[in-house]
Amino acid sequence: MEVETSSASAFAFPVPSSTIAPMVDDTSTTPGFFSNQAAVSQQNAGNPPSFGLIVPGGPVLTEFAPMDATGTKFAMTLSSPGQLPSPLTLVNELVCFLTNPQSLPPNHGVLLYWQLSFAQEQSGFELLGSLTPDRPSEILRTGWSEHSQFMVVGPNEPAQVTIGLSIEPMDSVRNLAMTTTDTHNRSKRPLVAQKIAQDLLNFMNSFDSGASGPSQMVVPKNIFERWWQRFENKSRRDPNFFMKIAD
Repeated sequence: MEVETSSASAFAFPVPSSTIAPMVDDTSTTPGFFSNQAAVSQQNAGNPPSFGLIVPGGPVLTEFAPMDATGTKFAMTLSSPGQLPSPLTLVNELVCFLTNPQSLPPNHGVLLYWQLSFAQEQSGFELLGSLTPDRPSEILRTGWSEHSQFMVVGPNEPAQVTIGLSIEPMDSVRNLAMTTTDTHNRSKRPLVAQKIAQDLLNFMNSFDSGASGPSQMVVPKNIFERWWQRFENKSRRDPNFFMKIAD
């Protein structure tokens, strides 16, 4: 399975099953990931934060379980089909929120990650977004329709996505969220342009009979108009259809 890598650092907590092989080696750690955890754990002991997640069209999910004794890491695993639609590329957004932002330790926020488990393989954790006391809810774009590991999961094939949460100092939350978003946007632009150009080339090739030889192509004069009309029609049905085109 081809795996895309991310500049997001790892969200590390015990893997529930030892029979699942990792999709990628993920040895990096989030800056400040283990800093001040004892203090955070002590502050959370009497009033642990409560998190909520909504898959568009589904109910509110709050079954985040603590993953270690520090009280700083939580996770919830969702199944597809079931709690998540199938195929998973249909999930473009998730709504995440804090039910009680005041329960966070002072000057702390939350980093959110996802991890895919499919066909006895498991991806590393990739950054999904963040929550802060002044922004306790967010509509987060998953980007799953653009990830090769999600594209290979066919309709009705069983898969699981784990949503991980990590309470971190605000400096780490802001820096990592901004860096990851900027890197993702810059790296994505050339790929989108390449995929659109590939779609146009494939469309033009479908009109070429090859009579002019391998170095030339004969196409109708209105080829671009016809391609654009087709492109718009397909985009209405699936806005990311061109990202699924094989190289």
